[in-house]
Amino acid sequence: MKKTTNGLATKKDLKETEERLDKKINAVKNYFDFQLEPIHEFVKEFKEFKNNIFDKLDWLIGRYRKFDEELAVKTEQDKRIEKRVEKLEKRVFAS
Repeated sequence: MKKTTNGLATKKDLKETEERLDKKINAVKNYFDFQLEPIHEFVKEFKEFKNNIFDKLDWLIGRYRKFDEELAVKTEQDKRIEKRVEKLEKRVFAS
């Protein structure tokens, strides 16, 4: 910084210093943006991958729920049939 006769910086000195700092800050910002670009790209691709997986899982969960409901119905039907068979066996073997 240049000094005036009374030891203080002039407006011109402050402006030049501000411009140099702005250039350095912009250079650092550009460097970090460049370094972070692959990370941003990875995050974008990962989100697409995650959405694709969730879409597949939604389908799979839907199929599983349907299967679970059908299994519950089948189990109840089997229990009723077993009870009927037991009653019939008791009648046949009791006579």
